[in-house]
Amino acid sequence: MVEEDIDIEELSFEEMLEGAVKAEINATEVYEHMAGRVDNFVMAERFEFLAGEEEKHEGFLRNIYEDFGSKSEIDPNEETPVPLPYIRYGEDMDESEIIEQAMDAEIASRDFYTKMAEKSDDVGLEKNPKKLLTYLAGMEQNHYEILKEEVERMKEFEEFDEYFPGMHQGP
Repeated sequence: MVEEDIDIEELSFEEMLEGAVKAEINATEVYEHMAGRVDNFVMAERFEFLAGEEEKHEGFLRNIYEDFGSKSEIDPNEETPVPLPYIRYGEDMDESEIIEQAMDAEIASRDFYTKMAEKSDDVGLEKNPKKLLTYLAGMEQNHYEILKEEVERMKEFEEFDEYFPGMHQGP
């Protein structure tokens, strides 16, 4: 969640956009990693879907960034003052741990986009991004729900696979 003690009002709209783009890039990488890692082909397709969604979000945000007139490139590796969590992932981490981080990040993104939408009235763009940011907030909530459902399925499949190993690996 967006930290209550971090005042995003002190951030410029441009900084907020940069941080949001970086968060979407991170989420895309995580979901692509998970799609290639899980054995269950249905879950892999869900993660591929989520990766595609996050990639679209990145594109939407980059369009706003360009409309804003920013001349600088966004460096995904550069530190950002934006209070969005970075999702850590790797082969040495449990899938459930990665997904739990992703769930937290989706909620944080939802809250952040809601606050960005509120702030967008004052940025002076010809096309106000408020509706798009509100839409993105709703999409992040949907992603959270998808991940929550997948965690529940993982638990069910773990129990099921004890009795029928390999049943959900696909063709």
